[in-house]
Amino acid sequence: MKAVVLAGGKGVRLRPYTETLPKAMIKLGSKPLLQRILENTKQAGIKEAMLIVGYKKESIEDFFREEFKGIKLSYFVQRQQLGTAHALSLVEEFVDGNFLAINGDVLVESTVLEELAKEDEFDLFDTLIAAREVSDPWRYGCLLTSGNKVKDIIEKPSPGQEPSNLVNAGVYRFSQNIFGAIKKTDLSKRGEFELVDSIKILIKSGVLVGYRNYTGRCSELGDQSDLEKLQKIIKD
Repeated sequence: MKAVVLAGGKGVRLRPYTETLPKAMIKLGSKPLLQRILENTKQAGIKEAMLIVGYKKESIEDFFREEFKGIKLSYFVQRQQLGTAHALSLVEEFVDGNFLAINGDVLVESTVLEELAKEDEFDLFDTLIAAREVSDPWRYGCLLTSGNKVKDIIEKPSPGQEPSNLVNAGVYRFSQNIFGAIKKTDLSKRGEFELVDSIKILIKSGVLVGYRNYTGRCSELGDQSDLEKLQKIIKD
């Protein structure tokens, strides 16, 4: 199974760190975030990864080149910041069957990638979302569920209006059906094509979307407060 890492973001909320580097190349401890993502991807048994790059892409390409620690890498350039769905659409002709997609600003343990990639009873789902339980679900994409099925994703609901404390961790297993949904996805209010909106199109069309409850560490690098927290946790 191949993995796709969405690593083209500017990281506006992480200035001045991102004035010379893309967000995915900010160091956590001694290693860039993207290096840690790829190391976990390898540990999960993935041997090929496609990197969606854009802002300051040369720093990523020069660092990782065509192969990194046994993982074959290929690069796809998102020349305009048109959102996560648009970014994923760039690899449509280069993936076969199921594949993993990982947001390039999220660090999870390799175990969740292994869980999404393995063949088991969750194969009945066309799309799988890694979900985690949080105490402040109103800050995230919150999942409305029934059993292991995802019925809707509510982005940043008002406090007290959350359908659950399960939120989208930004790691997925997709089939080829996601590309058809992306083609039907409209621009969001912030002027981007959002991957979550594409997943909601799948749900509304009757495609089975499920989730795996992930209980390991999940760290998102969104702003400087996130960076400060991660730098305290990650020392190696």
